Amino acid sequence: MHAAASGGPVRLRVLLVHHEPWWDQTRLLPYDSGFFLQVLREAADGEAGRPRGPLAGEVSEAQALDAAFVHANAHRFIERVEPVALRHHPVDDALAVYYRNAYDTLDHLYYAGTFNGGYRPGEHRPLEERLVQAEYDIWPTDPRWTQTLRTGQCWGTGAWGPISEAEASVRLGWLLWDDDPDGAAAAFRHAIELEHGDPYAKVKARLELDVLLTGQDKYTEQDQDSNVPLELAFRLHAEGREEEARAAYAEAVFRGDFSIGDIFLGGASAIAEARQRAGMESPAEYGYRSAQAGDLSRAAAELRKIYDDGSAQVATFALALLEGDFDRADEISGGSLAGDLARTWMGEFAMDLAFVHARAGNTGTARLLADLADEGHDSGPFRYALASGSARPAELAMEMGTALVDKIVNPAWDDGIEAIVDVACEYLPELAAYACRAQATCESVHGQEENAARWRKRLTDLEPTGPS
Repeated sequence: MHAAASGGPVRLRVLLVHHEPWWDQTRLLPYDSGFFLQVLREAADGEAGRPRGPLAGEVSEAQALDAAFVHANAHRFIERVEPVALRHHPVDDALAVYYRNAYDTLDHLYYAGTFNGGYRPGEHRPLEERLVQAEYDIWPTDPRWTQTLRTGQCWGTGAWGPISEAEASVRLGWLLWDDDPDGAAAAFRHAIELEHGDPYAKVKARLELDVLLTGQDKYTEQDQDSNVPLELAFRLHAEGREEEARAAYAEAVFRGDFSIGDIFLGGASAIAEARQRAGMESPAEYGYRSAQAGDLSRAAAELRKIYDDGSAQVATFALALLEGDFDRADEISGGSLAGDLARTWMGEFAMDLAFVHARAGNTGTARLLADLADEGHDSGPFRYALASGSARPAELAMEMGTALVDKIVNPAWDDGIEAIVDVACEYLPELAAYACRAQATCESVHGQEENAARWRKRLTDLEPTGPS
């Protein structure tokens, strides 16, 4: 807001780009000089288009991420900090909903800075006006510490505050890994032990620490399959650490790469195993329960993690369905759930939620969701529900499965039925048999006896349990 060349106080405005209702609302904004030491150092670090200044030579990146160093040394560089203005705090319900539903828009704002040329005043200032924010006057102990600042500069800061300290400690552990493994281990442990640390950052710290202590390469954790975070989820669940258990579960589902033959089913097996071994809810079950309890934001955080394609599009779509806003969901999906990974995920969530509503007796909503999920005769979402264990009880799965088979059976294209049979053989043999009979009958009716015979042969290989 203001930079004094004489070395007097500088005025900085801090905006809260993301917000979660379960965070400590008294600690949303910085309150001590430690945060501003990081900001001033960052403004002089020579990275991402920023100028290089003296403070970056006095405080290293690792020291700026080290909570103990920052708390002990901030006074050497900052004489005092004085808050001078505060807006949109405390956060009301309408603003909390805005934060939740505008996640991608606000994330783009974070990366739009004057140094990288991404900041557009006409576009971004109206967004800024809606956010929690405060202005501070900062007195440096030496004019050199603020000499790179200019009025009008803005950037998304990596400086950590009370809510993001765990994430900073994970970054520090990664930075120290090769040259100071003991320091890295201490950083990861600090993140894990923080009372109010972000559960996703704590899970990341636990996974990294396990790799570090076994002497493996620092990139090993990134290459691990879903079983590693899934086992961590079970351990944390057994210890009663439910928030961290859900965070580890989300990581496991995101990493899932389960397949049956050529049919990719992603995180379905992780969802099924978590339900079987620990009674953990599927993403749609957790979201539905959270919505019923008025806690959609917590579900949103998990959905953003599970369905992370570089945006929050899938999570926003899922939230619209959880709120029963089908028009908004249709707008987000572009009117189709066919095509890319994001839309595949949307269909899988919609089908999972359809079964949740069906089990709750909400037949009309369940039918709408199922129709949305298998739009365009797509059997993928239903196959995913079978493999994940979300298609239950069996009677309900048969009812919805036979309706889908009847819809997609076709003498000119049997790939959809083929895929249903391949998956149903493992999880619902009765449906596999029904699908074989339906396709054989369809082929025969249209005079394609060779194809009909092939499907009858397929049927004889199955348990004779399907309905006629």
